[in-house]
Amino acid sequence: MRQGAWFMLGVVGIVGASLLTSGCVAIEAGHEGVMVEQPFFFGHGGIDPSPSKTGRVWVAPTTKVIEVDVRPLQYSEHFDIISAENAPVSFDAFLIANVVEGRSPELIGRYGATWYQNNVKEAFRTFVREEVQRYPLFQLTTDPTTRTKLQDAIAREVQNKLIDKQNMPIRLNRVVVGSILPPKGVVEQTTQTIVQEQRKITMVEFQKAEEAREKAEKQRGIADRAYRESLGLTAPEFVDLRRIEVQKEIVQHAPTALTVIMGLERVGINMPSSGTER
Repeated sequence: MRQGAWFMLGVVGIVGASLLTSGCVAIEAGHEGVMVEQPFFFGHGGIDPSPSKTGRVWVAPTTKVIEVDVRPLQYSEHFDIISAENAPVSFDAFLIANVVEGRSPELIGRYGATWYQNNVKEAFRTFVREEVQRYPLFQLTTDPTTRTKLQDAIAREVQNKLIDKQNMPIRLNRVVVGSILPPKGVVEQTTQTIVQEQRKITMVEFQKAEEAREKAEKQRGIADRAYRESLGLTAPEFVDLRRIEVQKEIVQHAPTALTVIMGLERVGINMPSSGTER
C-alpha cells in the first residue's frame, strides 16, 4: 500500500514539475511556429512536421519554437556593376517572396531560419548581374521597357533555376529593378559633355545663319545692280530711286495725313517727261 502511495506521489510530482517548467508561446499573426523538440533523456527529438498557427501554444521546456513569417517579405540588393559596353551603373533590385503556408517546418529543416542569406541571396545577385550585363548603358538608362524585360527575365531565372529546381517551399511574388543610373561622377561628366556639345551645336547654327544672311545680302546686291543697269542709272541715281520707292511705301501705309520732306542727290534722275515741252 505504501509503495502504491509513493508511486502515485511520484507521478503527481513529475506531472507538477512538467507543468511548472512548461511554457506558453504566443504565435503572432502572419507567422507559423515550428516546434524543435530537444528532449533531455528520452526520445530522438527533431522538428515537428506540423506547424503551429496563430495563437498561444503550450510547449515543453525542452522544445524550442522558431517563428517563421509567412507574409510576403522584400529582400533588397544594391549593385555597382558594368553594362555590356563596360560602362558602370548603379541600381537596387528587390526580390519579394514568402514562405508557403504549412511548409515552414520543411524550410527550417532544410535551410534554417536564414534561408535567404544562405541559399537565395548569391543566386539572385548572379541572375541580376547576368541579365543587366546584356544591355548597353543608353538602353538601360533611357528605355523604360528595358526594366520590365529585366524583371521578367530575372523572375524566370529565380523560379526555374532556384525555387522549382530545389523544390523550395518559397512562393515568388515578383522581382523589381529600381532606376538604373551611372555613378554620380559619370552623371556629372555626361552633363558637362552634353552642355559642351549643345554649345558647339549652337555656335555652328549661328555661323550657318550668319553665312546665310551674308549670302542673302550679296544676292540682293547683285540683284540691285542688275536692276540699276537695266534702267541705265548711275549709282547715285539708283540710290535716289530706291529712296523714292521706300518713301512711297511709307505714304501708302501711313495714317491719313503725312508730310514727307524729300532730299535727292545732286545728280538728278533722268525721268521721262510727264508733259509736252513748250
